[in-house]
Amino acid sequence: MKVFLTVGSMLPFDRLVKAVDAWARDRPDTHVFAQIGETSLHPAHFEFRSMITPAEYRQQFETCDVVVSHAGMGTVITAFETGRPLVVLPRQPELQEVTSNHQVATAKWLDGRPGIRIVDSVDELGAAICESAGTQGVSRIESGTRSTLISAIREFIAS
Repeated sequence: MKVFLTVGSMLPFDRLVKAVDAWARDRPDTHVFAQIGETSLHPAHFEFRSMITPAEYRQQFETCDVVVSHAGMGTVITAFETGRPLVVLPRQPELQEVTSNHQVATAKWLDGRPGIRIVDSVDELGAAICESAGTQGVSRIESGTRSTLISAIREFIAS
């Protein structure tokens, strides 16, 4: 299995990175690559970089079995574009991982959509990754529907 972990480019998300590192420790046959942001954390059980180029980001999506991420809209859109299964752990403002509750709201909006698995805690993460890998991913969007999706996302964010 190949997993791509991405935390976005704004803030580190050490809680998610630590949880995936612990999960990967017990799965030496699983390949994990991560984009972990600017942090002093150095995972021991997978390859990582702070930042990757847009082309590298896209290539990771195209070649992985499952994407693990925060509730970032760039990641969600790319999952729709590539048809990859997505496991989402939203950042929590009460844990100082983000300044507002927008990721929790985004996760609630995404919950139940095919190919997207929302987890509320790191305890659910490992099972969600295993269950999502090899499943049908997020429905690919065609170029004509992309503008509809983006419009819906913009409308949601504005509300």
